Amino acid sequence: MEKKVRLLLTKHPYDGHERGYNVVATGLRERGIEVILGGHQLAGEIAETAIQEDVDFIGYRITSGEPTMLVEILFQKLKEKGADIPVIVGGIVPTKDIPRLKSMGVIEVFRPGNSMDSIADFIKNYDRASQT
Repeated sequence: MEKKVRLLLTKHPYDGHERGYNVVATGLRERGIEVILGGHQLAGEIAETAIQEDVDFIGYRITSGEPTMLVEILFQKLKEKGADIPVIVGGIVPTKDIPRLKSMGVIEVFRPGNSMDSIADFIKNYDRASQT
């Protein structure tokens, strides 16, 4: 039996919106991805949960704040803990921030309008070895 891909889905603490988060969680589960709901977490908590849950990916939903600053802090916390876990960002991310996020190490950014199939396919087909 093939191992299910495990994704920690989390969001910034000051994000009060639940609908998109729940839609993504349900949609990914329906497509065979094991989704661990992290809820509202700060960067250090995200890193700790991802390590404890032994996830393959972190899905960080950002709908407010400064995405590049939030992701930079998350990568710092992951590095401090010696964790090398691919990060996907989703939500209301300004187009101008996407190149910077990717240069920081985010493997993909999904915004409103991306299909659930495209998100699930990306996660299932991501080849970590080819990225190093």
